[in-house]
Amino acid sequence: MTRKTFGALVMAALIAGSVSCSRPYGYRFYPDVPRFAPTHPSQVELLRREPRRDHLRLGEVWMRPEPRMRRAYVEDVLREEAARMGADALVIAVDRFFREPVWDRGYGRGRGYYRERQIIGIAIRYRRR
Repeated sequence: MTRKTFGALVMAALIAGSVSCSRPYGYRFYPDVPRFAPTHPSQVELLRREPRRDHLRLGEVWMRPEPRMRRAYVEDVLREEAARMGADALVIAVDRFFREPVWDRGYGRGRGYYRERQIIGIAIRYRRR
């Protein structure tokens, strides 16, 4: 392999890496949380407050929507990411995009309204009886 070919491969890898890191959405599991099989996105509930039903917090789903994105698209992406984690519901903890009030006790600095464009939700799985 020539030096020029090697350089081109390195550049391609760097570009691919930077593109994959700049996704406007994603998820992350909390440490020491059991893993579950993915659920279907249509079954994931979007909630604005934590349910009273007994549940387990799996991790966080986040999104940085663009200003022109429609609500239905944003909600579909959030559901898909939560479903990958095996979640039954996604509790919206921070909403800086639609600017609707959320109940975020246990996340951040208490209840409040936010002004920047970002959505963060806590993926939960209901405990089965």
